[in-house]
Order: sequence, then C-alpha cells, then structure tokens
Amino acid sequence: MTPTLLISLAALAALLLSWLIYPIIYRYAQAKNIVDAPNHRKLQKKPIPLLGGVVIALAMIFPTLIYDFYTTSGSLHVPILFICMLLVVGVLDDIYNLSVVFRFVIEIAIVGLYIWITPEMINNLHGLWATQQIPTIIALILSILAGVGIINSINLIDGIDGYSSGFGIVSCTLFAIIFLVSGNRLLGGMLIITAAAIIPFFCYNVFSTNKKMFIGDGGTLMIGAILTMAVFQLLSTESPCEKLVEKNMGLVAFCLAVMCIPVFDTLRVMLERICRKVSPFAADKTHLHHLFLEHNMTHLQTTCTILVINLLIVGIWWLSWKLGASIDMQLYIVIALGILSTIGLGTILRKTKKNNVQ
Repeated sequence: MTPTLLISLAALAALLLSWLIYPIIYRYAQAKNIVDAPNHRKLQKKPIPLLGGVVIALAMIFPTLIYDFYTTSGSLHVPILFICMLLVVGVLDDIYNLSVVFRFVIEIAIVGLYIWITPEMINNLHGLWATQQIPTIIALILSILAGVGIINSINLIDGIDGYSSGFGIVSCTLFAIIFLVSGNRLLGGMLIITAAAIIPFFCYNVFSTNKKMFIGDGGTLMIGAILTMAVFQLLSTESPCEKLVEKNMGLVAFCLAVMCIPVFDTLRVMLERICRKVSPFAADKTHLHHLFLEHNMTHLQTTCTILVINLLIVGIWWLSWKLGASIDMQLYIVIALGILSTIGLGTILRKTKKNNVQ
C-alpha cells in the first residue's frame, strides 16, 4: 500500500469516526451536564455541551495508531500521549473550572516532559539572523514559553462557532503539506488525520441547530499540542525541512505565518489588559472575533473572514520566499502583517463601531 493511499484511508476513517461518535458524546455530555452555561460574557443563550474535543481525539487517535502501525519511519506513541495529557487537562478544566495558575503549571510540566522524552524543541533557527544552533538552556526556556503560548493562543480564540476548529483544520493542513513535501510522512500523516477528524465537528458546531457542541478547553488544548509538536519538529536541529532551508525558506517565518492571527491577537489583548491594569488572563470581549461580531457579522462570516486573512498572510509569506526575500526579511514581513491584521484592524473596527453608534 502506498503512503498516499494509507494516509487517505486513515483520514477517511477519522472523518467517518468523528461523524459517528459526535451524537454519542453529545448525548453523554447532556446526560452528565457537562455544558457551558450562558452568562454576561458568553455569546450563547442556552447551555451547550462541551466535549467536542473528546470527539476529535477519539476519531483521530485510533486511525493514527493504525497508520503508525503500518509506518516504519518512527513512532507516534509519545505524540499521542502528549495530546491525551493535554486533552485530559482541558476536559478537567471544562468540568471543574481549574485556576489559571494551576493549569499553567500543569501545561509547563507536560511540555517539559515532552521535551525530555523526545527530545524535540526549538533549538535551531535555521539561518534566521545568521543563527543555527541555540544554547540548550535558552532553547529549553524558549520552547516551553512557545509551547505554552501556542496552546493558550488556540484556547483563547475559542469564542465563536467554528473559529478554533476551522483554524485547526487550516493550520494542521498547512503544516502537513510542509512535512509531506519534506518527506516526513509520520507527523505529516498525523496532521492530515487530525484535520479530517475536526471537519465533522466543525460542520456540527457551525450548522447544527439542535446538536451544537463546543470544542471546549479539551479540544483547544489538544489542537494546541499538535501544533506545538509541529513547530518543535520544524525548528529542531533534526528538522525534516533542511532541503527547504537550503532553498532560502524561513521556517520561523512560516510557523509564525500559519499561527499569525491567534498569536498576535492574543498578545494584543493581553497587552491592552495590562495597560488597563487588569489581569492579562481576565475574560472580556476584546478579541478580534468579538470586534467583528460588533459589526453585525455572523459567527460563520467572522470565522471565514479571519481564516481568509490568515491564509493571505501565509500566501504573502510564500510569495516573499519565492521572490527571493531573505530569511530575516520573510520574518519581518510576517510580523508586520501580524501587527496590521490584529492591532491595525482591531483599531479600525473599534473606530468604525464608534462612528456607527454616533
């Protein structure tokens, strides 16, 4: 069986499993009252079940294990364990509302454990600022900060229907393309399987009127874990993309471009909260998706708009690479686009909202 056919069959199995498992988990969440209750800062008007992440996890883990069994290039047991650990933390947070500090400590411990076992981390910038290998202690600190940051940036965009799951589909697919082009079918296949498992949940979450379920912290932390592993592998000394680096591809710029809106929007919101002298983790409605909703856009319109903007950023990065921009310049272009699409666009949306009110 060819690798392409194997990946395709595993992805199809994940998609079908997700579609079949969803109603079962939905009924279980309702029966156990594992729901997100409405309040002054929530957008829903009735309690919504919260175990969408469990649906995605169950649907992707079994096909991934079978895919792993037939693949001789490595093992996905540790990545799956990493995903499951963060899924459990997220589900416990959904049920028991864990404190922010406690959850951060657990996330740091799990990311640190993953680095210790694998050991994969951000220890090579692959030519950015004429730098290759990073000292181990700096790499360790940078990796833990980046890993926890990625996980929580995905968690914080989970504010409207379809956004976090839609972003999961797009980002997993983009990372998968890079891995598969580079010959790493192991993680590339896992990312494709994950994207396929998310698709049915996305459809239920956005279009269902009587079986809507939220992805929950379990789902967002799980997606964050998968993206963290992708970044760690791309920016490690053993990166499978060395041939692309030789062609002047900026791997740091690519990773940041894929996750541009969640990362920069999270930084913007946290900085604004600090400037207002409130906790950077305080809940409010200042994220980019909230600002779009204030302009009477639907959840689907908002989700599609933000995903298209993020894809445009990736497209502009790709064009800059193909036109011969240096590795450093590729990063600067992505940073500039990140600032424009979050701080700049956020400012415009606020001002136009005020003008409309007046």
